[in-house]
Amino acid sequence: MKAKIKLAFRIVIDRNSEMIWDKYIFEDTYFEYKIQHQVFDDKENPVKNYWELLAKNPHAERISFLLSSAVVNYVSQLNGEIKSLPDVLGNTFFPIENFKLDLISSNIEDSSKHKIGITFYTPELALIDIIDNKYLLNKNIYNENGFETFMFAFHPQVAIAYYESVNHS
Repeated sequence: MKAKIKLAFRIVIDRNSEMIWDKYIFEDTYFEYKIQHQVFDDKENPVKNYWELLAKNPHAERISFLLSSAVVNYVSQLNGEIKSLPDVLGNTFFPIENFKLDLISSNIEDSSKHKIGITFYTPELALIDIIDNKYLLNKNIYNENGFETFMFAFHPQVAIAYYESVNHS
């Protein structure tokens, strides 16, 4: 084993998202955004979009975290797996341990400007090697002897989010 890693997979959801799951998240986060925008906005001199709000009130950066509550039930429906990212054999691969929502943009009067990102994180995996643009991985990072492996091809929306080198002594 070369390292312990966590992979991250990021999706962006906006008004053009086509999956029904994404559409529900879009609607629920936009509804919650409008509520939170009012909480952080200046009653005397209100603004319409998220970036203006953030410039006037740095505490508005908490809105991304607050919008997560509108998403948590949808993420739990995934039962700990992203089924749209199979390994090289076509098996469901991508286990998720947690997620982080980020608000990219929004506007309280124009839902077409609402856009969020959701980054999903795997639990720790053992990175055994990288072969031909594929990760050779194992789910059991504590196994000292032989272990069952799987391969996951590089993907444009997947990155290594955590890396811990393993010293062989």
